[in-house]
Amino acid sequence: MAKHRTLRRVLAAAAFLLLAGLLLALAGRVLRPAQESYGSTWRAYRAEPEDTMDVLYFGSSYAYCDFDPVEIYRNSGLTGYVMAGSEQTMSITYWYLREALETQSPQAVVIEPTGVFFERYQQYTQTNLVYMPPSLNKLGAIFTAAEPELRVGLLWDLWFYHSRWKEVGPADVRKAFTPAAPDQRKGFTPVAGTAEELTLTQNPRPLSPEQYAENLQWLLRCLELCEARGIQAVLLINPTYSQCSPEQYRQLEADVAAAAPEVRFYNWANSFEALGLTPEEHLYDGGHLNGEGAAVYARGVAALLTEELGLVPMEQTAENAAAWQAAVAGRDGTQTGQ
Repeated sequence: MAKHRTLRRVLAAAAFLLLAGLLLALAGRVLRPAQESYGSTWRAYRAEPEDTMDVLYFGSSYAYCDFDPVEIYRNSGLTGYVMAGSEQTMSITYWYLREALETQSPQAVVIEPTGVFFERYQQYTQTNLVYMPPSLNKLGAIFTAAEPELRVGLLWDLWFYHSRWKEVGPADVRKAFTPAAPDQRKGFTPVAGTAEELTLTQNPRPLSPEQYAENLQWLLRCLELCEARGIQAVLLINPTYSQCSPEQYRQLEADVAAAAPEVRFYNWANSFEALGLTPEEHLYDGGHLNGEGAAVYARGVAALLTEELGLVPMEQTAENAAAWQAAVAGRDGTQTGQ
């Protein structure tokens, strides 16, 4: 009898801890602010029908401000999604790629590789990781790509967001528990306006050789994963006035060619004219295209994917094809003010 009572107490304690953990997780989910733009849009990504994306795009804000999947679809018929994040380091990109491939099987993965020249930790680790779906990939990211002092909060959202309880209303609660819908922007964040002053800079980022080597290894892990899955990997440096030095770009291209010769590498940092871009009209600031610039750039990316890589759009269900066509039509309505 004593053993039975002990067993019941242990089971009751375990059930209590499980319930408490579940309630704390739900509370953290409600208190965590929504993330619908500027990268890390995991809820919307996971709402996309499985295995319907031809191309996935990764990187920092250079990716989610410059790659516009809807405009690329308009010009190529290729579906796609930008799964990027602000100042996303290459280690985080690796875990993003692993997690993204849980629900999609793209023909190609395009990585904007400026993150190779970032420091080990940048300013937005919390935002990049806290919105990842609970998974072994998120745990991997927390323990290999995040600052140690952030790990508790990344494991338990409530640690970061408990003070928001006064800001949360019924609408926030409903939204937290309402199934997510696909995002018509497909992870792209348009920014409006042009830079008042533009200065082309070609300066080396202050990165130690050791940190560069570590970042390069994370990039190579991304490329190995693509090769293992039969996915064409593309490294594409987008047009920008905020450039790394030519020597850094050359070193990266040479290092990738030596380790992964099957990977396509394109440096379009200075390709404004060839792509039909006018810096004074199409740059939001020194580093990012504005919405109009991204639409122009999409034509060049679409040509690269179809003409250079030979990608052919996969067959879509009638429902998903209609959703993409509606996204294009909605973009036309926005652009014309309808």
